Amino acid sequence: MQVKVVLDPTSYSAADGVSPDLIASTTHRVPLSGLLKVTEEKTARHGDVILVRVKQINTDYSLLETLDGEEKTLAGGELMIGVLGSRKALHGFSGDPPSELKPGMELHLLNRGGVIGECSAFDRDLGWPTQLEYLGTVSWNGGPANLQDYALPLVKNPALEVPVVLIVGTCMNSGKTAVCRQLLKLFSEKGFSVNAGKVAGVGCLRDTLAMKKEGAGEILSFQDFGLPSTAHLETVAPIARSMVHYLSESHPDFIIIEMGDGVLGGYQGSSLFEDEKFMDSCMSMILCANDLMGVWGAMQWLSQQGERKYPVLISGRVTDSAEGIRYIEQNWDLPAGNAQDSTGTICTFILESLMPWLKSE
Repeated sequence: MQVKVVLDPTSYSAADGVSPDLIASTTHRVPLSGLLKVTEEKTARHGDVILVRVKQINTDYSLLETLDGEEKTLAGGELMIGVLGSRKALHGFSGDPPSELKPGMELHLLNRGGVIGECSAFDRDLGWPTQLEYLGTVSWNGGPANLQDYALPLVKNPALEVPVVLIVGTCMNSGKTAVCRQLLKLFSEKGFSVNAGKVAGVGCLRDTLAMKKEGAGEILSFQDFGLPSTAHLETVAPIARSMVHYLSESHPDFIIIEMGDGVLGGYQGSSLFEDEKFMDSCMSMILCANDLMGVWGAMQWLSQQGERKYPVLISGRVTDSAEGIRYIEQNWDLPAGNAQDSTGTICTFILESLMPWLKSE
């Protein structure tokens, strides 16, 4: 497809501009439509919206999530709009924005949501990520478009009056989203009003759209606060507090907050446990793990974070077998349940956790 890349930041003529083939989902809050103005920029900031050309494709990781949440297969030569950002994945690609941008420079697709940077580490089963060519930065109101320009503002003194169910994991792909979806489905079918959000990770709409599909009244993620990921933050606590504030405005019965990736790792999930105000709003926690050692290590870590005021239930892949559930309950005196086979156990756990909040109203 032949297009003209406009390099004049003062030109807003509708006759000149770029019509991209693909727009990544990470830009979903940015009003991208029609012909887009693109300028050469040297500065590379987290959240900058950029135009790239798809070069060499990793056939094992060739999908891009677009604005509607659908995944499209990349083709060489396509023009794509994505966002500069960081990813720190144990089972994927890792990377950061370059120190500066140059037209024609090589960049990489770090995730399916369209986060772009220079790859610094990769999963050996996946190989090197899809290579991209930087063409320019999307211009808006005379300057580079950035996710922060369209973000929800952080709330200085958030109201944290609605109880929160916090769903965390020992690592990515430990079963967090499966538990979250099942809870939303079960409680919405029973007439409960539940809102949901994702507080840490790398930009992608898949999980929050799944929350909405399963019955969440309202959904938010860190992306709504202008972040392509939380890898470059010192703490996610201000995001989490503000997220709960916004999700509380419709007065749901409770809120589910899912933490992307693992508690320990590159997305600053552990910083949330340092925030006393947020943790006081946590009525219960569901910890997802892949194996028994992961459960043991996570509980040891939690015990070092001070007094725990909320109950914990173990779920995730470690509970795919009844043997895992038996071991956890008998050896650690913790409740355990699988999202598919132990819904009664999990629902009872949530309802019992919710009772003190209902009595205090």
